[in-house]
Amino acid sequence: MRRIMNPQQQEKILGGDLETLGLQATLKMLSLGGKTGQLSVAATHDNSDGRPTHERLDIYLKKGSIVALHASDPGQIDLLEILRLMRRIHRKDAQEIRERVGNSLPYVLAALVERGIITPGEQQQRMEFAIIQEIARAMRWERGTFEFHNQVTVADSAMVPLSVDHVLLEAIRMVDEWAKVNPGGLTRYSTPRWLPDFNGDVQNLGLSREDVSVLFLANGQMPVYAIAYGLLTSEAIVAHSVEMLVSHHLVEVVNDQLERQLEQSISNALTVSRNQLKSDPRLSPEQRLQMLIHTMGTCINKLLSHHSTFARALRNSNQSQAATYMQLEMAFLPLLRRAQREYPIIEAVTFHDGQLDYHELMELYKLVRGDQLEAFYWEAAQAFHKLMHETFQMIIADEIGPTRASRRFNELWETFAQEIDSEMERQRVRRIANQPHRNAQ
Repeated sequence: MRRIMNPQQQEKILGGDLETLGLQATLKMLSLGGKTGQLSVAATHDNSDGRPTHERLDIYLKKGSIVALHASDPGQIDLLEILRLMRRIHRKDAQEIRERVGNSLPYVLAALVERGIITPGEQQQRMEFAIIQEIARAMRWERGTFEFHNQVTVADSAMVPLSVDHVLLEAIRMVDEWAKVNPGGLTRYSTPRWLPDFNGDVQNLGLSREDVSVLFLANGQMPVYAIAYGLLTSEAIVAHSVEMLVSHHLVEVVNDQLERQLEQSISNALTVSRNQLKSDPRLSPEQRLQMLIHTMGTCINKLLSHHSTFARALRNSNQSQAATYMQLEMAFLPLLRRAQREYPIIEAVTFHDGQLDYHELMELYKLVRGDQLEAFYWEAAQAFHKLMHETFQMIIADEIGPTRASRRFNELWETFAQEIDSEMERQRVRRIANQPHRNAQ
């Protein structure tokens, strides 16, 4: 659907405050009058972090019926991924559709109908549901303004025009269900994700069919409103199911504020490590490798310190420091032990109180000289390089999981890791170039 507007022909024939004449009454009045045009609703309210948010909804009417809707900040809904998780589409088909039409819902729906994955009836149902869902959201805005302009036309859509009475009835029902269900603390933006450590049998938990359906879609990428759209059920019912799944320790709810703190924490850790990686032409090869090892060791310890502070903070915020260290040890020690078996030079490296102790490694120069010291440091650098990458992946998998945030963290990491990887490659090439000289000696 594409809006077609001619600003010179637009004429404002109605306007006011939502507090005086609400969205429901305004739509009803325009419907009874058989009006054609654009109803724009604007609202400003505070987010949970106190920052103001400006929202706008444009509803298009034709002879008193709703034919289209456009939101200024539409919720991101990945219908292809939803259907894939519901096993209604193969990954290959989803990828082909995504490459051809992108993620825009109208185009995705048309492509799904074209391939016979959904029926034209479901296409109509989903377009209708999306409009009802947005109007239900706007009906909860307490303060705002509205304007109605006529002489605004809309390009033809695959959707059958909707009765305003029907849309309002369904939207009111959605709004009322939030009060009835009362899912404490959860909103339409709450995003559930699977917990990796559930060891029981889901079938023995007495979950409803709705609960199980929500569980299938709780991949940490879809907020309540997206899951509701996928299941064609109300957001309040989905939020109630999420609350049930949380109580059974099957999912947790992503905390956006915490994840912003996580991003800042990792960014700070990488900045500290990057500052140590400064080229100095006066350094000998042994000193350069020693500096590289120290940079990676600092990075590992900063990541571990970050993890001990933030890991699973939502799940167990009252956990003691000793218990946190024990949890960290269980996750990190297998990585260290595997690296020590592959690179024996780091057998003297220890782990206690949540930190890697590698001071003996850094003081090898007191015991060894020349080519042997360089060889030892090169082996240690390879061990730390591998351990650093594995530590980051372990932390991201445990704290973030497969969310949009993980992609942000990976971008941060890749920028830093490329510098380390480049330095490791320079050292490898230098050693190969100097190998004939060593053999000659």
